[in-house]
Amino acid sequence: MKYILACLLFIFSQTVLAADKFGNAAIWGAGQKSCFSYTTARKNGEENYYKDYLMGYLTAYNAQTPDTYRISGSENLDGILSWLDSYCTEKQVHGFDQAVVEFITEHYPKRQKSAPATGL
Repeated sequence: MKYILACLLFIFSQTVLAADKFGNAAIWGAGQKSCFSYTTARKNGEENYYKDYLMGYLTAYNAQTPDTYRISGSENLDGILSWLDSYCTEKQVHGFDQAVVEFITEHYPKRQKSAPATGL
């Protein structure tokens, strides 16, 4: 019983770096923009700002999430952008950061959990 109690205390004492106690986190860069801004930039061929944000976000997510090598599974950047195009066309008032989080939430079950075998 003491062992279980000690484990529970240890688990619940760990600091979560995801957000403040109210679930809020500061959003930087393109994440502050709306989906409408993203779709407008895509139509004008000016999406690099959003691509850079997206790739950085997904890289950080992959590095910080247990059992996750690649959150996007088998989808490449073009596939992810296509998904975001659909999402942001339907939900133009949502933030771009929210769109990225929704992509992650939807793709989490299909994520690649480990690096591909190198054949060594």
